[in-house]
Amino acid sequence: MSQQPKNLVIFFADIAGSTRLYEELGDVVAHECVVESLRSISEKVKANEGVVVEIIGDEVMAYFQNSGKAIDCACDIQQFFSTTTTSHGHSIFVRVGFYQGDVQLDKGHPYGDTVNTASRMASLAQGGQIITTRESVNSASKVHQNLCRPFSEMKVKGKSEALDVVEVIWNEDDATSIFIPTKVPDRRPASGVLTLSYSNKKLELTDRNTPFVIGRGEHCNLVFPIDTASRSHLRIEVRLGEFVVIDHSTNGTYITTPPGKRAHDGLDMRLHHREWTMVGHGKISLGKPVLSAGQNVIEFQLDS
Repeated sequence: MSQQPKNLVIFFADIAGSTRLYEELGDVVAHECVVESLRSISEKVKANEGVVVEIIGDEVMAYFQNSGKAIDCACDIQQFFSTTTTSHGHSIFVRVGFYQGDVQLDKGHPYGDTVNTASRMASLAQGGQIITTRESVNSASKVHQNLCRPFSEMKVKGKSEALDVVEVIWNEDDATSIFIPTKVPDRRPASGVLTLSYSNKKLELTDRNTPFVIGRGEHCNLVFPIDTASRSHLRIEVRLGEFVVIDHSTNGTYITTPPGKRAHDGLDMRLHHREWTMVGHGKISLGKPVLSAGQNVIEFQLDS
């Protein structure tokens, strides 16, 4: 007999840049830093009445009964790591994402669309960020809701409406200057179509199927299975009618455009935790320069 679904807040917290840690510190020290940090995250989950489901690699999966506790836990985690280093003296940055919805439980392990959406929230975050949706915090206190500011919109498979994605501000100095609108500003449709070509695949992006996440992880819209790519390397979103590429990777995103007479021609740049408003056409490489990437490049063409 199938069980009734439970409404829970599914919560992911993972260590940003863990690959870089292993490269810089070596396997033994990096592993000790990761294990120590995951233990601290788990302690914060339990202290805020959450349940640790599992720890996989550099990520903790947990759940909470309500979003208020999830917000408290996420803020506690970020505040802790902003002031505390590991026993080896290294700073750790954590990405947190959560989402509230109905889930099924299999021997205490939640599964379903809510889990997948929560994972997408975590993939949007950079180190030191907390990402969720407006819907997920609607039942929280006004104090908790006032910590949230608009972040983006995101289309998710199985949902007819785009999700109103928000960032939870855990730093009080940042939070004091935030104005929370009662209505999310209208999103201007994309003024054109962005075509991405990679490995005999051709994808057309509009405002309807963005944000669009590219990376090594299986949860990405476009999986790019090479060692220099981060699990969630970059995302492309529509902002005020323009396509914007945002890097939140370890190794950076490299972009080139062919030579010409226009201002955006002849570009050869590296984005690292930065963004670029896309124009014209060119090539994108994840984690290494375009000239060094061989066939592992994404060609883009913006048709207005």
